[in-house]
Amino acid sequence: MTEQDDRRKEALFRYGVLGPLISRPLGRGERKRLLRDLAAQTWTDPHGYPRRVAAKTLEEWLCRYRRDGLEGLAPLPRADLGAVRALAPELVALVVAMKREDPGRSAPLIKRELELAGRLRAGQVSVSTIQRVLARHGLSGPALELQRPARHRWQAAHANALWQADAVHGPALFDPSAGRPIRVKIFGLLDDRSRLVPYLRAGFHEAQADFLVVLAGGVQRRGVPDGVFADRHQSFAGSDTELACAQLGSRMILAQPYDGPAKGKIERFWRTLRAHVLDRLDPALVTTLDDLNARLSAWVESEYNRRAHEALDGRTPLEAWEADAAHVRWIDDPALLDKAFTATFTRRARNDSTVQVQGRAYEVPPHLRGETVTLGHSLLHPERLWVDDRGARVPLREVDAVGNATRARRRAGEAVTPPAPRTGLNAVEAVLRRMTRRPDAGREGA
Repeated sequence: MTEQDDRRKEALFRYGVLGPLISRPLGRGERKRLLRDLAAQTWTDPHGYPRRVAAKTLEEWLCRYRRDGLEGLAPLPRADLGAVRALAPELVALVVAMKREDPGRSAPLIKRELELAGRLRAGQVSVSTIQRVLARHGLSGPALELQRPARHRWQAAHANALWQADAVHGPALFDPSAGRPIRVKIFGLLDDRSRLVPYLRAGFHEAQADFLVVLAGGVQRRGVPDGVFADRHQSFAGSDTELACAQLGSRMILAQPYDGPAKGKIERFWRTLRAHVLDRLDPALVTTLDDLNARLSAWVESEYNRRAHEALDGRTPLEAWEADAAHVRWIDDPALLDKAFTATFTRRARNDSTVQVQGRAYEVPPHLRGETVTLGHSLLHPERLWVDDRGARVPLREVDAVGNATRARRRAGEAVTPPAPRTGLNAVEAVLRRMTRRPDAGREGA
């Protein structure tokens, strides 16, 4: 109950007590008699307590009513309204500063911290006193909620209008290239409208190339999305991802920093995936990435995408997606897909004209040794690896160490530089001719 409510109820109580005095005209001497009779009665006040009112007080109420009406019966506001008498002003300021410093501090925690710091004695103030201080400075729970950005339920207009993208950690599996167990990362896509999962895949890395493999799988299976919504992790915000989306005609939309709730739908999907699959994997049967990906794919395609969804009015994600099939855009040109899904990365070429890619050695042209080179490969055809040699894509092959043992060596530039023309000049021969006074000594170099 607020201070204003208390004043209004008290005014109504006083009006009720004065009832006989204001409800009808009074004859000579009747007012004094009624005041005496009313003062002798016991009344129940707005808080449920018995109260008796002196005749002089009743007479004062009557005068105020005749002058100001019902408002005149309301008690005068307290002069210290809004002040916290249990706390000194400097402590009030400290409580406010503590809450502003850390909005997560609750009133009980603020009280306890002040007691531990010796600023309050144990039991000196109650938690409700701290709460009143915060409320009067607009720092209570409801007031803080109003300061947060508004968040409304929304969904895309049709299937493939927007895919949400994200990654989650899975179990630890043995990585042959690292020689030890590595916790896998699962990239996934979720259609915002239908809740359908176009594709997801587990891998040992969390880089652009790993996400682009998943995006390529989703495009091949479910068409091209108009937009892809993800957080600002480098796997989503890198130049290769941006280029792939641009070539596909999709917008790459990045969430604001620390705004996890914006991707609420796919976050909810991860909870379902963990509860139904990841937390129930048999370590004896799932030992490789292929084992895990087979189970992920089987569950998504046969269970999740075909199970009725509450948010879809009882339809399955697959049914909701197929209902919008007219909006699905497909790319039939393999060359365009291959161009869009090309990952690039850099390596430093070694002095033996090789580069290392995922634990394997590949040969580069000898004139690139010692340089930092740009390598690329098609995500649709990972076996195709190339190096950018001044704008030209030179296919690479894996090093054949045994074959190189008998391979002919040539000096750098030998195959492309023609032999220098002979001038016939030689200092040693010229000296010899002078010493022996040969007849042709004066025609040196002729």
